[in-house]
Amino acid sequence: IDQEVKERAISCMGQIICSLGDNLGSDLPSTLQIFLERLKNEITRLTTVKALTLIAGSPLKIDLRPVLGEGVPILASFLRKNQRALKLGTLAALDILIKNYSDSLTAAMIDAVLDELPPLISESDMHVSQMAISFLTTLAKVYPSSLSKISGSILNELIGLVRSPLLQGGALSAMLEFFQALVVTGTSNLGYMDLLRMLTGP
Repeated sequence: IDQEVKERAISCMGQIICSLGDNLGSDLPSTLQIFLERLKNEITRLTTVKALTLIAGSPLKIDLRPVLGEGVPILASFLRKNQRALKLGTLAALDILIKNYSDSLTAAMIDAVLDELPPLISESDMHVSQMAISFLTTLAKVYPSSLSKISGSILNELIGLVRSPLLQGGALSAMLEFFQALVVTGTSNLGYMDLLRMLTGP
């Protein structure tokens, strides 16, 4: 089938599940499995990520548990792909999944995503950095226990970016919001004075 037709079909099905998913009943899990297969296909994965983002944001609270176990690690792997649109789309998808499905995500799933974040926090692409930092802010608010894992390479990249003269606008606002959210979590060794020392140190 023509690629454009495939992409339109995926987008259409995403909209149907988003709007009518509560009427699919026993057909929903098998339909979601098709999305999982499309996620594994290089040609259709970006369109599928966008469709899953739409579904995850549905007010119907569609049950995505059948595909999260396999789907989240696949999404995490997309963050290392050399395709900017895919990285941005994936960060948006992961952000909405954290917000709406935190009770269905395991620590291992979160760790798989965190492992891929350090290279994304860089002055070489401020928009990707902004999205990655916004994801961390969501994590701080929804899943604060996971933040003990950021004290290594992720925090080093964040501190490095703070010192960049290129940090401004949306990325700067995202950074400020993240540090505010981080302090509120009360994470060990990442309190207000700890962060102040890191930010003002040599």
